[in-house]
Amino acid sequence: MKKRNRLTKKYKLTAAVPVAAALCLCLFFAFALMGCDGASDETAAFDTVAEDFFLQNEDGTYTYGEIVAPVTEEAFPLVSISHGIYGTINSGGARQLSEMLAENGIAAVRVDFNRCLTNDPDTALAKDKSGRVNEYTISDMLESNMLAIHYAFDHYNVNKDRVGVYGRSFGGRIAMLMGNESWGGIDYKAMALIAPAGNEYALIHYMGGQKKWDALREAANRDGRVVRGKLTLTPKWFEDYYKYNPALTGDKFGDKPVMVYYNTKDTVVEPKTSLDCAHAYSNVSIYEVTTDDGHGYEMSYENSEIKDEIMDRVVTFFSKNL
Repeated sequence: MKKRNRLTKKYKLTAAVPVAAALCLCLFFAFALMGCDGASDETAAFDTVAEDFFLQNEDGTYTYGEIVAPVTEEAFPLVSISHGIYGTINSGGARQLSEMLAENGIAAVRVDFNRCLTNDPDTALAKDKSGRVNEYTISDMLESNMLAIHYAFDHYNVNKDRVGVYGRSFGGRIAMLMGNESWGGIDYKAMALIAPAGNEYALIHYMGGQKKWDALREAANRDGRVVRGKLTLTPKWFEDYYKYNPALTGDKFGDKPVMVYYNTKDTVVEPKTSLDCAHAYSNVSIYEVTTDDGHGYEMSYENSEIKDEIMDRVVTFFSKNL
């Protein structure tokens, strides 16, 4: 796979790139890649290209992300990938999944929800996160995803009628919201969820129960913010959480296909939460695994039959339904 140079760019949703120019750009990179080393595995149907980027948000911060796309002259589908609340752009096997999707003719775009204070890579991506905001709301997560999707629309040969959503853990909640509400005016065609934290109970359980949850909410309202582990909770965070409960609005997604994975030993997003989210949809395929890796689903393992099963099934699902 060919890696393109990092793009540092101020980008607004109102920006537009002419269709002909966007097509020429895609063809340029396709032809450029033909003579490059590092081609993908010989069993892959498509060579791929990857680009990381910084997109400026309305508040002046930057969303860091990456798109991995197939090298082809034909318009291709796109999947938006959302990580969990403590995750990063590459957690939960997201980078590998992106590559697998692109090798099968589907672009994948994903972002790091912890926004950057600068677009200088060395500072913005510091391991100690000193270059990060270190807090975000559901509204922030949705805005970052939409910036990345529109960047893909404007700079790659994406078929805008063939877009899907994938989310893991709290990212599953984001994916459900996007799909249910046709977020950004997009008619998302398919949804894949791993341990989705998409009902009201999910975060209450994670925070230690109703009493602790209520105490955190009271502290946030009183002090403007409260820190719980690595997570900073603001009054807006709680407002968004109650405003958007996608487990109650799955009917808006109609009969479009959904797949859900849950682990019987997941204690972070319990099986009953994942199943509650799954049962919000009329056309859903539910898959169960059992692993002591709990909420990890072995997605970070170098070798894992469970990880291979999940990733293969997700790629097959989107290949069939986009």
